[in-house]
Amino acid sequence: MTYLCQALNTNKNVDLVGVRICAAGWCGAEQAPFEWPIVDAPLSRLAFSTCFWRERQQLRKLIHRFQPDIVHAQGVDPEGWIALSCGVPSVVTVHGLLWEQARLEPKSLQRVRGALKAALLERLTVRASREIIAISPYVTEYYGKSIGGRVHQIPNATAPDYFRVRRAPERGRILFAGRVIHRKGVADLVQAVSKCSEAVSKLVLAGSTPDSDFLSHLRERIRMLGLESRCEFAGHMDESSLLQEFARAETLVLPSYQETAPMVIQQAMAAGLAVVASRVGGVPYQVEHDVSGLLFESGNTQQLAHQLRRLHMEPSLGERLGAAAREHAAASFSADMVADATYKAYRVILDEHRQE
Repeated sequence: MTYLCQALNTNKNVDLVGVRICAAGWCGAEQAPFEWPIVDAPLSRLAFSTCFWRERQQLRKLIHRFQPDIVHAQGVDPEGWIALSCGVPSVVTVHGLLWEQARLEPKSLQRVRGALKAALLERLTVRASREIIAISPYVTEYYGKSIGGRVHQIPNATAPDYFRVRRAPERGRILFAGRVIHRKGVADLVQAVSKCSEAVSKLVLAGSTPDSDFLSHLRERIRMLGLESRCEFAGHMDESSLLQEFARAETLVLPSYQETAPMVIQQAMAAGLAVVASRVGGVPYQVEHDVSGLLFESGNTQQLAHQLRRLHMEPSLGERLGAAAREHAAASFSADMVADATYKAYRVILDEHRQE
């Protein structure tokens, strides 16, 4: 979202105002140097049980204050739901699929909460939205006839800095970037590395670790497989650090069980990395197997190990895949192109609204 806003902000016909909907206590925690005003809208403790009544009233007050032509909600929870009743034309971008995320939660209470949230927010928002931006054709396929309005196919934006990465890959350095949680298939990646240890000199696990139980399980598995010296928990990386890691890594691996259109794949492709990813959700729309990356069946550690061995035994394969990935990213994911497509969608929506 930030990359899209940065590109939209260069359009002289666009004046941005950001509304950050967040849990009380978290608002303002991340103070990025945005060049447009940001207003925090904390969620009340009873937000869900009241169908976000207070939050909807708060957004209406902000609309009265700023007088926007259009409201662009990022996500179907709760941003999309709140935006639907804001009183001005709105468009909702679908990012994560709530039901799919819920079913993959490792703990039963989390699954129940996630499923309830999906049932009460996700489907209602998708049905009620007159305008939806789908970041992948997978979104349209997934919801099918549940979509009640018009769909605009526009991918996520990738910042220019990723296209400027100067590659200096280290032989056998494998990067995972994302939250270190069950749904991301990190344990499968560790298992695959144990099957092809000759192909991996260092596995860098970059990302936050919000699930302490899973982290303990993962560390124990690494210890039992004798991979402690090869695995590095790098923690959450800021953008500068991630760009440096993209320069150093030989391959990005994303072995998730569910994804819509992961930003990290687009970023890695823009940087010219060979991507190895599970064939789930919208990933096959980003990565063409054996052309701009390598795909394997989710959960199949033998296939993943095989793809890592291929890259190790054929250095030219990684170079070819990385070059094709960068070319595809430039043609599909650049922030300027995405911002231009988004602005055109705004114009269509507003022109039609004024004719009603």
